[in-house]
Amino acid sequence: MNALSTGKPFVPYRDSVLTRLLSDSLGGNCKTTLLIAVNPTDFNVEETMTTLRFGQRAKKIKNKAKVNAEKTVAEYKLEVADLHARLIGFQMLVKALRADL
Repeated sequence: MNALSTGKPFVPYRDSVLTRLLSDSLGGNCKTTLLIAVNPTDFNVEETMTTLRFGQRAKKIKNKAKVNAEKTVAEYKLEVADLHARLIGFQMLVKALRADL
């Protein structure tokens, strides 16, 4: 949480189930609403304060969600043709380099 709220480039996600479930929401490509529950009794003061600090840090996280656009069949065909042409070019280059050896 601290790495996300301070804007550090690397976020060390722990190996906990909750952190893994929230990794896309907290630092990924999602818009997220976080609801925290606190208890007003003296018995749970420490847990309430920890929860409030967590909510405050989570509030500082800013995500820039973007639309995941899918390509059309025609766009994929063009990309495959381009990659195939590049592959042939690389194969010819490899042949030429092997001939020079």
